[in-house]
Amino acid sequence: MIQVDIPGAIAAGQIYALLSKKYLKGEGDRFTHRLAAPISWYFALFFAPVGMFLLIGWPAWESMYWWDWIENPAFNPPVAFFYIAFYFTMIILGNLSYFLAHTLYLKGRDGTVKLLCVLSVIATLLPFVLWPWTWYYVGTYAEYHAVPRETETLFKATSFFWSWLCVMGYFVVTSVAFGIWIKRFSSKIAE
Repeated sequence: MIQVDIPGAIAAGQIYALLSKKYLKGEGDRFTHRLAAPISWYFALFFAPVGMFLLIGWPAWESMYWWDWIENPAFNPPVAFFYIAFYFTMIILGNLSYFLAHTLYLKGRDGTVKLLCVLSVIATLLPFVLWPWTWYYVGTYAEYHAVPRETETLFKATSFFWSWLCVMGYFVVTSVAFGIWIKRFSSKIAE
């Protein structure tokens, strides 16, 4: 969901910065150090494609049923541009978050990195609190806003459920694997 993915990119950048803290604290080169490329590749290949897949397949669901215009990218350049902007925004914010944490580490502001990490995780989870059960319904904007609601539930929309399960499995496995890798590699190169 767009409202989750955007702060989620910031949270991921902060989390990976925490995992590579030992290396970042001793690395003076902020933008071209040995972890800069891997973090960029992570956001471009593992993080952002998950949001794009869900936006392309289920645009109303991905926008938490806020907008109906998001469902019509075909022959509509502004909406098509929004899709591309969403993809690049996740990559850019994730990287900026990581590089901001690096800058804060260099200034000795470790506590600020932890605080930003906690706040960005809260911001990522907040839409689930503010708009509960929105994620549970899968359909178009019109179906979701119909009275009575005509939208299928998550478990009845089998094509969505299995697609979501596969793409989230991809996201979780690659994110955990990257987290393990960045922790080990950053510790190794920090020595």
